[in-house]
Amino acid sequence: MKVVIFTDGAARGNPDGPGGYGAVIRIRNEKGGILEKELSGGYPHTTNNRMELMGVIAALEEIGRLGEPCEGLIYSDSRYVVDAFLKNWITNWKKNGWVTASKTPVKNQDLWMRLLDAIAPHRMSFRWVKGHADHPENERCDRLATSAADKIGRSLDDTVQPFTQASEWISLTRAGDDAAAAGDPAAVSSDVVSNDPALKTARSSLTSAKAADRPARTAASSAIPVPPADPSFGQEPPQTIRIRYLSDKIEKLQPPTNSANWIDLRAAEDVELKKGDFRLISLGVAMKLPEGYEAHIVPRSSTYKNFGIIQANHHGVVDNAYCGDGDLWRMPVIAMRDTQIHVNDRICQFRIERRQPDIIFEEVDHLDSEDRGGFGSTGVQ
Repeated sequence: MKVVIFTDGAARGNPDGPGGYGAVIRIRNEKGGILEKELSGGYPHTTNNRMELMGVIAALEEIGRLGEPCEGLIYSDSRYVVDAFLKNWITNWKKNGWVTASKTPVKNQDLWMRLLDAIAPHRMSFRWVKGHADHPENERCDRLATSAADKIGRSLDDTVQPFTQASEWISLTRAGDDAAAAGDPAAVSSDVVSNDPALKTARSSLTSAKAADRPARTAASSAIPVPPADPSFGQEPPQTIRIRYLSDKIEKLQPPTNSANWIDLRAAEDVELKKGDFRLISLGVAMKLPEGYEAHIVPRSSTYKNFGIIQANHHGVVDNAYCGDGDLWRMPVIAMRDTQIHVNDRICQFRIERRQPDIIFEEVDHLDSEDRGGFGSTGVQ
């Protein structure tokens, strides 16, 4: 089952004031139905980091009740949470007995262990989003978290207890299904309902609702952003690349339209090469890549045929630290014959990919796997 989770945490008077978390869960089942649920909770004495963790934990524990493994993305504006997974901190903490590199106990170990237990059955990836930057779902989670913090803060005394609250599952399916958009219980997928008591309760509640209530529910549901009805549900949204053109002679770059998602780069200068010549050809652009990404530059499939050049480093890599106004992109080439290249000739292409996570090498005496037969063992046919 595909799932997208958005979370946020908040604390008033951090590090020991009231706090809250918020989460929005969207799931898509095998039949294409989309369901959504809101979660929130408040604690009388907590920290912002604990609430960021609790938002993720609450959402993962909720999808755990569906009774089957899920696959998808978790969006959070907390570097503390996201980097623990993307930068492999949590693997090091576990390996070192929950002690940091500076030999101090890992803070919030109880919640990290609870998060690991909750995420274990699923295949989830973390994505960082900038907070308070008009990201609709992040802003929504922020409202849930701050409202929960304020609610428990207003009633704060020595006897106040943490609380949690959750909405019913709402059907967001709208592709040709008016009943689903109106919140009709029949539109909620039966294979999900059968496995989840919470969904059974939601369906029962909707069944008992009066028909006159449905228009109001429809209007409320229509205000909720609906994921597109295509296989990309649960995948990463488009990324923004900031680009500065250092040449006014080349055509502007265009987002890719082919399934390979490679973007053409053009020569920004006229070049004449003799066989064997080396040249760094200007591509006329400088770019600021998204955080956590790098660009891979390779020749186009027709580059050698058209121009008789090969890329000297075979595969160019540009990291996102190479991002100043004067950090011109170039292609290092060697001419295999006498050739000419003109401004705007498409000579190479690039795509962006996530950087490799931090790696830990663990030396062992045996790899505990069967040998395949060595390099080249698969033969020629």
